[in-house]
Amino acid sequence: MVYVITGGPGFGKSVLIQKLQELGYQAGGENARQIIEQQIANGGELLPWKDALGFEKRVMNERIKFLQSIDIEIVAFSDRGLPDQAAFSRYKGKEVSVQLKEAIAANYYAKKVFLTPPWRDIYRNDTIRTETFEEAEKIHHFIVKAYLDNGYQLINLPFVSPDERIEFILKSL
Repeated sequence: MVYVITGGPGFGKSVLIQKLQELGYQAGGENARQIIEQQIANGGELLPWKDALGFEKRVMNERIKFLQSIDIEIVAFSDRGLPDQAAFSRYKGKEVSVQLKEAIAANYYAKKVFLTPPWRDIYRNDTIRTETFEEAEKIHHFIVKAYLDNGYQLINLPFVSPDERIEFILKSL
């Protein structure tokens, strides 16, 4: 079963995914960021600001591929999930595409979703994560709504060290 760790950009998800991998758990990375980095490095065109629908489809397919690769009996984690993509579309004022709606309806994560709440002390932006803290908070609210609208139970992670957050997650499974 794949558990999603989500929340606005820069609130600590990727650090948790890395630590879970170090503990031996299978974990899917943040596909959108990976694809953007890859496309920029290779001079590619599959970028959200150049080919939004193509980019969405590629990220969606990568998320589905990871989700379907995990046996239902295995505990695994994902840095974001398909509902995150719907949240980003809505944040940008766009309709959620039919392909994404269908993918969300057909692919299920564990009911419990771990949420990294806005945390100014750890927030950092970079060349890919260009949002201000305030914009990241707005995105966070769209993410919360997307998961609730799709029937998931959100569990807020406490404002503690990454190791303590991992302990909290593992005790909550």
